[in-house]
Amino acid sequence: MKWNLREVDGTASEKQYKVGILTGKLLALSNCDEAEVQEVLSGDMHLSYSRADCLIKACQRIQLARERHEKVFVGGDYDADGVCSTAIMKATLDALHIPNGYYIPDRFKEGYGLSAATVEKAAAKGYTLIITVDNGVKAHEALKKAQELGIDVIVSDHHTIDEEIEAEFVVHPDYMESEFAYLSGAGVALEISRNLIGNRDDLNALAGVAAIGDVMPYHRETRKLIKNALSLLARQIPPSLSSLLAPGSQVDETAVSFSIVPKLNSVGRMNDISNVNTVVRFLLSSSEKNIAAYRVQLERVNDARKAASEAMSKKAMGMLDDEPMQILYDPDFYEGVCGLAAGRIANEIHKPVLVLSRNGNLIKGSGRSIPGFDMFSFFADFDMLKAFGGHKMAVGLSIEEKDYEAFRTSVREKLKTYAYEEAEEEHTAIVISRQDVTFANINNLNVLSPYPKDFAEPYFCVNDIDVFDKKETAKMIRYHIGNRAGGFDAVYYKRKGLDVPAEFAGLIGTLNINRWRERVTPQLVIEDFIR
Repeated sequence: MKWNLREVDGTASEKQYKVGILTGKLLALSNCDEAEVQEVLSGDMHLSYSRADCLIKACQRIQLARERHEKVFVGGDYDADGVCSTAIMKATLDALHIPNGYYIPDRFKEGYGLSAATVEKAAAKGYTLIITVDNGVKAHEALKKAQELGIDVIVSDHHTIDEEIEAEFVVHPDYMESEFAYLSGAGVALEISRNLIGNRDDLNALAGVAAIGDVMPYHRETRKLIKNALSLLARQIPPSLSSLLAPGSQVDETAVSFSIVPKLNSVGRMNDISNVNTVVRFLLSSSEKNIAAYRVQLERVNDARKAASEAMSKKAMGMLDDEPMQILYDPDFYEGVCGLAAGRIANEIHKPVLVLSRNGNLIKGSGRSIPGFDMFSFFADFDMLKAFGGHKMAVGLSIEEKDYEAFRTSVREKLKTYAYEEAEEEHTAIVISRQDVTFANINNLNVLSPYPKDFAEPYFCVNDIDVFDKKETAKMIRYHIGNRAGGFDAVYYKRKGLDVPAEFAGLIGTLNINRWRERVTPQLVIEDFIR
């Protein structure tokens, strides 16, 4: 890993904002303006109500459905944001006593978003209003079918709008006040809900967790949602989501990212052994017995997802060749974890990777890239692709099985003239003294939580190392570093795969407070060694 070590004077920030030395350095390095700093440091968790015209009109249509005793159908999505969005909208309709149903499509058999076939089924069952959540702006065929059948559709979504939307009602951050610019799909659904039924803590928590899961910018209303969610989860609200956290763990955005979001996502990825629609009932449940039983099921599905990813990655690694882009296809690969396997392999071999499986007469999968190679632009002009989407670092695509060999040949031919250079990713670390690593200074970093992703990375480099003790296990090496405040632990986890030097001049890592049984210590989690 390439490091840019920065000497940062945070004195002015420390004095102006009355923060600790580490926090002051991060603020100084981030080059934020006054308004941005005040937003991050603000303890304001008061949620706002959007009064955008698009939102008011959508709410009026839902109230009309209530007056007319209409049946309302909710069309959801299969990732964490999508299932939380679906749960928010269903809970809202239930609170209004509006007859309703919902459906989240099978990721592999039906694909993403509301389909024309689903609209036809909804019409046949007597639904006269459809509400999409976390999808809809690209559901052109489905929206046209709804018009043909005389069904109104409220599109609530946050994805990029690149074509006219064939719906009278569209609720989207682009059409809302600037405060709501960074809402996820669940955040948009929550704004509809709050305008209809007021504030509900459980639904606020769902929207905050969804924002973390969808990697939204931690600013404006989304920041408040996330702070609310973390506070609520610490109080076990709602009991469903909080049950997915590790017992006794600190409740922060990292815990949500690693303990809750993967479990919610795993059901959509493993549709052959689970049904993503059941997650909605779990999220809204208040039954301790049902929550406990479903939590066990979720953990089993997530464990199966991990095992499938591990097995696929191992098998795919055995298929590597000398080509500059790896195309790894096996009809028995598990479609739901192709992207996870591709990412793992790309990180290990430093080449762009496609991992593909078979689904009927289609070969489908995901690609993950490396810095310097724009995978989206590389594949954008391939006419033989039946489906394609993504961005520079990740793509999803499908081709007909009969076109596969021609596809491989085309990729290889294009690579011969496609110039790119791997750009080694550089990370910045702030140089500090070992004397700065104290309980008070590390605890003060919490004023920046949830930590904005567009801030400087919170890496620190300690150059004046004084190792008092070293302990090693099969999984880690723990160094005890001395300072005037009583010292701190520096922990290296061997799974990182670094070449650990016998002696080193400094350490780079992140800082936290480690709580283990009766022991509470300042801690540096090592990312690299300065030789």
